[in-house]
Formats: sequence, structure tokens, C-alpha cells
Amino acid sequence: MKILFVCTGNTCRSPMAEGLLKQMVQTEQIKIEVQSAGIATFVGAPLADHTDTILKERGFTLEHQSQPVTDELLRWADLILTMTGGHKNAIGQRHPHALDKVFTLKEYIGASGNQDIVDPYGGPLEAYRATEQELVETLRHVLRKLAEN
Repeated sequence: MKILFVCTGNTCRSPMAEGLLKQMVQTEQIKIEVQSAGIATFVGAPLADHTDTILKERGFTLEHQSQPVTDELLRWADLILTMTGGHKNAIGQRHPHALDKVFTLKEYIGASGNQDIVDPYGGPLEAYRATEQELVETLRHVLRKLAEN
């Protein structure tokens, strides 16, 4: 299974999800490849400092530079999980051929209510920790769903 996480700048949410899921699958028996990208970014931006801090506190180092969503990445992915409905819509408008495998992260697990993962960009470390907790909980459900299939 190849999963692509998508957010806006590919420096906060999607690389955090990438790092967290990579760390989680190290202890699972599920073979998953993970990448992340942004719908409004360029190649080469580093992780946001607080994203890097959170992953390192968990004992995980993610070698990361931002990358934009491309047709090549979309073809690579079996599953594309976006952080917001806006990201999903942007992919659908720019790359309609990929829409059948694009879901918001929360939509994929069948969550009700707000389908967006809050963007901590520019906020304090506490905002990034809140996003981390939201992602960890959601990714546990993603792993459960993948294990069932």
C-alpha cells in the first residue's frame, strides 16, 4: 500500500502525518510506503521547526524537504489522504483522474463532524501538539481499516 498525505505547504500537517505513520507501521505487520506533498508549495522547504521537534520527541527523524503534488506522485499512490476538504477539492480540480482514490483523512475513517485537520502553521508548540494528537488518533483508525482490508 502506498499512501500520499497532502496539505498546503508540506511543512506541517502532511509531513507530520507521514512521520507518525512511518513510526507506527514499524511496529505493525502492515507493509506501507508513505510520502507527503503540498498543493501550494515548492520543492525544498524544510519541516516547520515545531513539526521537527514533535517527531524528534517521539524518537523519529524525518529527512524531509517539501514537494508539490504532481501527476507522478498521484499515480504512485494507492491512497491519497488530504488534511482538508479544500485540499481534496484542489486535487479533484487539477487532477480529476485521481479523485477516486482521494479522501480527507477523517472521511476515510468515517468520522462525523468537521472533516479538516487544523493547520498549526505559525502557531505555538501547543498548537502543533494538538495537531499531533488529532493525527495520532486518526492514523490509528487508518491502520485498523487497512489491516481489515
